Amino acid sequence: MTTWLSPGGALAALAVGAAVTVGTGWPGLVLLFAFFLSSSLLTPGGGRRRAVQVVANGGVAAAAALLARAHPAWAAAFAGALAAAAADTWSTEIGARSSRPPRLITTGRPVAAGTSGGVTWLGTGGGAAGAAFVAAAAALLAIVGPRRAALVAAGGLAGSLADSLLGATLQARYRCAACGATSETTRPCCGSRPALAAGLAWMTNDTVNGLATVVGAAVAALPLHGGVTTLP
Repeated sequence: MTTWLSPGGALAALAVGAAVTVGTGWPGLVLLFAFFLSSSLLTPGGGRRRAVQVVANGGVAAAAALLARAHPAWAAAFAGALAAAAADTWSTEIGARSSRPPRLITTGRPVAAGTSGGVTWLGTGGGAAGAAFVAAAAALLAIVGPRRAALVAAGGLAGSLADSLLGATLQARYRCAACGATSETTRPCCGSRPALAAGLAWMTNDTVNGLATVVGAAVAALPLHGGVTTLP
């Protein structure tokens, strides 16, 4: 487990797990663990997630789980947020195995592997599989009903696509003045910090991931045939 979480990441994961357990009981905790385990197994080396990454992927789900004690719509939002996080991770890791280079989701032009906003058919299929995995597990655990599970899966895929769109348009990108290399962080290059070249400085990869889970939660909780309260 220490290869999957930093010390800060472990504390954040415990906080997220506690919130999910309080809000949705053991079924929600099992769903959270299924998401975390599947995503970690797909990531080379497990990924060793930091606290900010745990919160970005699980914070919205934790908040929705707590709110589910007051209204059943939030249980669907909880599952949708996890489905979006799973879809994003699965699409990234499975898409990295594509024999074709990714294309920018906004223009279709080929980009280097790992570029934010770059998508492949294999990766998109992987994202859909990740969303479906969480949706099916949520239905089996009776967190949502079978018909609601379809919206959870749709929310997961929608969140993954939103992640790619934000990554291609608003996510911060930096360029080194000395060598011209670009990156998504302000990590020093050639002895100095790179300058913002595109996007918004506050729109980091973690911010994008968090917003993607908001999209997944919102789609999963959409009213269906008179509202979530009348739908199992």
